[in-house]
Amino acid sequence: SCRPFSHPGTAMLGLCCRRRAGVPKDAPLSAPGAGLRAVAEIVGGRAAEAPSEANSSSSTTPAVEKAPGGGLADEGKMCPMTGAIGYCPLVKPKGHKPGDKLPELRVMMLLVWEDGPSKVSIGVYPHMSSQWVALDLPDTSTKEEIRAQFRKLSIRYHPDKNQEPGTKERFQEISEAYAALKDVDGELAFPWDGHPDKQRTMTGIEVLRSFGALGKEAAGEDPIKAQMMQHVVKEATECNVLIFESETVTDGLRTKITQADGLCVDTRNGSNHLVKVFRRVVTVEPAAAAADAEGMDEPS
Repeated sequence: SCRPFSHPGTAMLGLCCRRRAGVPKDAPLSAPGAGLRAVAEIVGGRAAEAPSEANSSSSTTPAVEKAPGGGLADEGKMCPMTGAIGYCPLVKPKGHKPGDKLPELRVMMLLVWEDGPSKVSIGVYPHMSSQWVALDLPDTSTKEEIRAQFRKLSIRYHPDKNQEPGTKERFQEISEAYAALKDVDGELAFPWDGHPDKQRTMTGIEVLRSFGALGKEAAGEDPIKAQMMQHVVKEATECNVLIFESETVTDGLRTKITQADGLCVDTRNGSNHLVKVFRRVVTVEPAAAAADAEGMDEPS
């Protein structure tokens, strides 16, 4: 049974995990693309699907047989409301005592708000950091690079060809990492090293304050999913953050775009998520609006 679970700074939630959240029909311009659908199937659930910008589709919830890195899915620790792997953050885990270490959490969710040309989206995606390490690859790797590295490592560490101690375990680690990343084609890239002038390090609470203001419209589309996203960020012990801003004026329209990306890690249990907020707000310049008003007032 589900019991109310109170998070600091949030209202008490009395939720039974019976409703699985869906995915908005439209994806953000900056959201990871179709390659993450395979990741969604691994981490479990329709709520975890990441649709592409051009077109998105919903899928039925797949049976979760094994999670990347093993363990979580084998233990059946999937929240039926959110599709989260590890535990259900919106309710108190069964048998959990204060101070107990929670298992690694994996969440994939997307919220989108649109009003004409204006658009706001929030996405949370498992970054698969341990899988990148297992394949000895950066998260910017292409699908072809991932496949080539897997072939190279699987030959080197295949138990039939390598009898050194630990080879079997290393081969299994490589195979599981490839299963998690084989359809990813750069979507999980976090270009931290490429932008030293934009680098910021924050706590999870600080990221909530910063990203929350940018994505408030999208969060309002589904408050329950927004609470789930907030939990993922709030629990992070450290977040590396990159924020990009641009502003243009064309044909009397001012377009301001903000892209905020954060790689948030909870070092207590190994949870790591890529958090992406995209904000595009289009407004009419005062001069253009005044000219339109004058045009409407002119006699025909």
